[in-house]
Amino acid sequence: MDQVLVILSLSFLIAFHELGHLLMALLTGIPIERFSMGFGPKLISRRFRGIEFRISMIPIGGYVLPRMDDIEDLYSTPKLKRILFSLGGPAFNILLTWVLLVVISAMSGGVTVGSILIDPIVLTFTMCAGILLSFGMLVKDPSLISGMVGMAAQGGEFVSGSFQRLMVLTAYLSANLAIFNLLPIPALDGGKVLFTILEKISIKIRKIQVPVTVTSFILLIGLMIFSTIMDILKLTNITL
Repeated sequence: MDQVLVILSLSFLIAFHELGHLLMALLTGIPIERFSMGFGPKLISRRFRGIEFRISMIPIGGYVLPRMDDIEDLYSTPKLKRILFSLGGPAFNILLTWVLLVVISAMSGGVTVGSILIDPIVLTFTMCAGILLSFGMLVKDPSLISGMVGMAAQGGEFVSGSFQRLMVLTAYLSANLAIFNLLPIPALDGGKVLFTILEKISIKIRKIQVPVTVTSFILLIGLMIFSTIMDILKLTNITL
């Protein structure tokens, strides 16, 4: 049961991340065609105010697709709007991390200025900094990488039937999702921001953006598959 709660928590965090992109698009006037949970062929689809909301077949991640006829429509969108759109998802995850830590802190230490304002802000910053440093360790030792299977198993053990522990884990995973997406990898939000900034230096950067992004996306899918296989091997005590 705890493992199921962790998976539901991850799904919620991904949806909340994409909601951040959607709301930022609406605020900046970027027209949106689709809001999807997952990738690939659609399973369920509904339209609301001109936007298609769908659940797709491959339950890994999600995306918000701007309405455009071709790539030039994207490039015609002001750079600041594109940057804000890309940062909307990570910003929402960091905001959620802070809100959860406020609730946890208030539950533990009562409602004071320190417990609902200072402590959660400091802890949010510390948590994000620690996650960023941990990514460097993953580069040195890829065996430490864990996918959804591993996170569900380890997260379930950590939660152990405690609602407060589930909130702590959700806050940590939310911060993790934010920092990961801010990495300057082309397929991620940080990479999109980087490419947008590089356009200021040379407009020619646009020529390589699509192929580099597609290649990066394929590599990330491969990493997810690798991490899932490693998780299963660890859980079944099989060594290579």
